[in-house]
Amino acid sequence: MLVAACDAPALPRAAATQRPATSASGSPAADNGGTKLTGDACRVLTAADVQSTLGVQVRQLPMGSPPPGGGPDTSLVSGCTYAATSGTVAGASVFLFRDMPVDFFATVPGYTKVPGIGDRTYLQAPRILGQKGRMTFQITLVSEADDPKADDKLKTLARIVASRL
Repeated sequence: MLVAACDAPALPRAAATQRPATSASGSPAADNGGTKLTGDACRVLTAADVQSTLGVQVRQLPMGSPPPGGGPDTSLVSGCTYAATSGTVAGASVFLFRDMPVDFFATVPGYTKVPGIGDRTYLQAPRILGQKGRMTFQITLVSEADDPKADDKLKTLARIVASRL
């Protein structure tokens, strides 16, 4: 089984800011040699949350560097990826951004607005993007094939994340 530890954020490059990274609570993030990443994403979406939603055992994969598009000139503050522990290809990634607008996705073909999750949320499986206050989250599902319940799983995970931001 091969599952990528980092999924490239789908947020538009033009929306990136030059602000220093902060944690989900707004406090400065710890420096890790240039790009400032925190462990906040792993606290707002835990392995237990992913296991419960996907119905498979998962483990957290290490993330030693930011994903493509998540360098020092962006508002990425945290990321966390979980992968199935068995031979099943399944998992989820979550990335947190500070002051990253998501309204752009209202005009992207294929994305649909999802009411009732955070302030604004848009879905196109296997990805859901939402905003609550100044924090933006992106959750991506990984699976072997088209999952007919992917939309419901993404919404469940997004509700969990939004409730913890």
